Amino acid sequence: MPGEPVNRFLIAAIADRLIYDDGTQFDPADARALLDALPRRRSPRFELGISGKYKGPGTRGYAPGVGDVNIDADKEKKFDYKTSQDAYTRAGQWKLSWSPTWRGQWVEIEQVMADATDEGRGARLRYDRSGKPVGMDIRTVARFRIAVVTFLFPGWAPWKKPAST
Repeated sequence: MPGEPVNRFLIAAIADRLIYDDGTQFDPADARALLDALPRRRSPRFELGISGKYKGPGTRGYAPGVGDVNIDADKEKKFDYKTSQDAYTRAGQWKLSWSPTWRGQWVEIEQVMADATDEGRGARLRYDRSGKPVGMDIRTVARFRIAVVTFLFPGWAPWKKPAST
């Protein structure tokens, strides 16, 4: 509900259990609790993003007794922009987003410090229309390179199933 405080500790603890507890299955009660605790911020249908690295310009100046000085920038600067940054809820090491679909809904769980090019650093919990968890997928990334530009196409591969109760 709008205006209700978000229990970020609870959300982070549930996300940790869902991701790290078992390699092939997850607790459906945890998945339902996560869905109930997560705020409903609308995420865009398509997310566009850009990230990259560049070397900044160096510094030039004059030093007394030395003369003209050039200092090259040897440290790369990184940039990252996504059109859906407002759709995420930050909880611990995770950023989570909720999305409705015509078949149900899903919750994406991604590590905050993950780079867009890292595979396996995000998961998607799938639910049916009633909120029953039906599966969890892991992030995959297909790469397509043209000259110096690399295009990334994120996708999902099946990963975990709900544990039978």
